[in-house]
Amino acid sequence: MPELPEVEMVRRYLVATSLHQTIKDAKVLDRRILSGSSAEHLEQILTGQQFHSVYRHGKRLFLKLNEDLYLAIHLGLTGDLVYLQASEEEPHHTRLLIAFENGHRLAFDDPRIFGEVGLTGSPQSFLEVRRIGPDAMQVGKEDFLKIMRGRKGVIKSALLNQSLVAGLGNLYADEALFHAGICPKSRSLDEAQLSDLYFSIQLTLSTAIKSHADLSKLPDSFLLPHRHPGGRCPQDGEALRHEMIGGRTSYYCPKHQKMA
Repeated sequence: MPELPEVEMVRRYLVATSLHQTIKDAKVLDRRILSGSSAEHLEQILTGQQFHSVYRHGKRLFLKLNEDLYLAIHLGLTGDLVYLQASEEEPHHTRLLIAFENGHRLAFDDPRIFGEVGLTGSPQSFLEVRRIGPDAMQVGKEDFLKIMRGRKGVIKSALLNQSLVAGLGNLYADEALFHAGICPKSRSLDEAQLSDLYFSIQLTLSTAIKSHADLSKLPDSFLLPHRHPGGRCPQDGEALRHEMIGGRTSYYCPKHQKMA
């Protein structure tokens, strides 16, 4: 599933390709992606509009149409946005196709249909209604500590809870815990450990974005290049352990990631 770094790459891609072009028409090819809007209404609203900017919060994108109207997109498990030249064929699993007057198109491709498209008058109101927490790269340290302080559940599950902090998924949560030296099964972290975890999250996400969300380009000192059966910890050579934690497959080093 695309996590914050992958979605940030999509945001930058949209900024580079899809802004300030008048929409000739829009076609909803699969109504299952829609949330809170009919196909007819969405198609009518988009026609004649332009995308003026793209805002990301956590794993969600908001494409600004005007001051009081945004196209809200969640990529889900397999979603992607593809800008097409006039001569290019649309992806096989296109669910929404936006055609611009210049002949180019923007396709929302989603093979497994876990993505979501809708309209909102305000990203902030949208996030509040959905109870989505602060963005993982924008939340301050003190706010992060306040959110996580005193929680008794497994820390890995807390990091994946988008109502607490938005943007982390299974892979980057494992990476952040790895750098903080915290076992993902830990339940009671002290202030120092939470502070270390906060800075580890910032390091993990910023490095992933600098690597263009390409896991093969992450530093060898990171967990993710070694996060596979038989992988070893790049810090101490210990065999990585993997098990289901909070319903998700988790990898960690049993030697330096301590239980708290």
